Amino acid sequence: MTENAGRDGGAGEGRGEGSDLIDDALKLVDGLQRKLLVAGVKRGVGAVVSPPPDKGDVWEEAIRLESGQRRPPLEELLDIVRTSGPEVAGHLGRAGLAVAGAVGRTWDVFERSLEQTRNDAGSGTRPEGGTDRGGDGTEGDGRQVTAG
Repeated sequence: MTENAGRDGGAGEGRGEGSDLIDDALKLVDGLQRKLLVAGVKRGVGAVVSPPPDKGDVWEEAIRLESGQRRPPLEELLDIVRTSGPEVAGHLGRAGLAVAGAVGRTWDVFERSLEQTRNDAGSGTRPEGGTDRGGDGTEGDGRQVTAG
């Protein structure tokens, strides 16, 4: 029994030490909250008592900001290339593809024209569309032969 009494007493003492730590932590939190509240009130009073700074109108603000920030020309150029470069490259790429397609189609037409001219010259066909009808090398006398 004495052992049980000792254990209960020991457990009670542990709770007392634990509650002391909790009380100390709560006191620290309470003190911190008070300090933050006082600092906030001081800032709030200062903001209410002092007038807001005079900024002027929007145009004056923009001119002041624009004139005060001079950048080196190289940096401005790189910024332009960085922002406009992809768009320009895309346009040039599409234009290059269009030119390549047009040149390819033109070359095909030119080759077909040369091939047609060679075929016409090699088969005895005149470029106007007429053909040699006689087997003896003469061009014929203009008469048409029809079946029937």
